Amino acid sequence: MEYKEVPSLPVGYEDRFRMYPMDFEEFCMAMGVLDSTLEQAKEAFSNRIAVDTVVHNVLMENFRFYMIVGGMPAAVQEFSNRRNLKEVLYVQNQIIDLYRGDVKKYSQTDKNKITAIFNNIPNELDAHNKRFTLKNVNEHAKMREYEDAFIWLQDAGVALPCFNLKEPKAPLRLNEQSRLFKLFLNDCGLLCAMSFQGTQFNILSGNLKAKLGSFFENIVAQSLVANGLELRYLDKRGVGELDFVVQRGAQVIPIEVKSSHDYRKHFALNNVMKVKDWNFEEAFVLCEGNIEKNGKITYLPWYMVSQIKQMTPEEMFKDIKVTI
Repeated sequence: MEYKEVPSLPVGYEDRFRMYPMDFEEFCMAMGVLDSTLEQAKEAFSNRIAVDTVVHNVLMENFRFYMIVGGMPAAVQEFSNRRNLKEVLYVQNQIIDLYRGDVKKYSQTDKNKITAIFNNIPNELDAHNKRFTLKNVNEHAKMREYEDAFIWLQDAGVALPCFNLKEPKAPLRLNEQSRLFKLFLNDCGLLCAMSFQGTQFNILSGNLKAKLGSFFENIVAQSLVANGLELRYLDKRGVGELDFVVQRGAQVIPIEVKSSHDYRKHFALNNVMKVKDWNFEEAFVLCEGNIEKNGKITYLPWYMVSQIKQMTPEEMFKDIKVTI
C-alpha cells in the first residue's frame, strides 16, 4: 500500500525513525574491530576504570581515521573496502554536492541563504568562540530574515544547532538562549572534506598543535545527538565557556572537549563545579588520555563519547512504582 492513498495516518500506523551518520562504535564494527574490544571499552566506562592499554591504542587509532572518514555509509564503505583516503574524499565531496543540490531541489524559498549558511559552517567553527555569527554570511543580515534557513538545515538533518544557556539548571530547555548558538555539521568527515587542505595529515600524524578543536567538538556534537541528547553549551561572564552541557534524565552533565596535551587545564569547568547552586554530580573531560577520575571530574578518551547516551525509558522509570 502507498501512504499517499491513506487520507489520515492514525497513531500506531507507522513508526518513524530519524537516521544519523554512523557513530564511532558503529564505525569500529564496520572496520572489523572485535566485539570483545568494544565490550571492554563499555565496561571500563561503566566502572570508570582505565581501558586496557592495547584496547585503548586500537580504539585511538580507529578514532583518528573516524575523524577523517566520518560516518556517512558510502564513505565508510569505501574506506572499509580499499583503505584509500583519496577515494573517501571523492565520495565525501559527492555527498556535499548532493546536499547543495537538495537545497535547490527541495527548498521552496531561501535557497541562497541556506547555501550560504551551509558553506560557512566550517569557517564559523574555526572562529575563536565557534559561535555562529550571521554578519559573516551577510554583513547586513538580520536573524529574523534567516530563521527559516536555519530551521531548514536543522530539519533536513544537515546542521546541528547548539544553544547557549542562561544557567545550566534542569530543565535545560527552559534556559536556552535561542539567538546565541553554535552550528555543527552532521558529520565530521564532511567537515574535514570542506575544511582547509592538510587537515587529514595533521589528524593522522597526531599534530595536536594544529587547530583541530572544531573537529573534536563536531564529533562530540554529532554523537550526543545520535544518542538522544540535545546540544547546549554555556558561555557566561565570570564563569567562562563550557563546550557542552547535556541533560541525561534529570541529571545535568558539563562536558569539556580538549584537543591538546594539557587537558587537565579547564578553568571554566573548575569554575562551574564550584557553583553550589548548580551542584553537578559528575563532569566529563574528553581528551587523549585514558579514563581517570579526579573528584567529580572524569577524564575520558575521545572515543568514549559514544558511551554518553540519553537514559532509556526503562532506566528513567525503573524506581517509580504506580499503584492503582
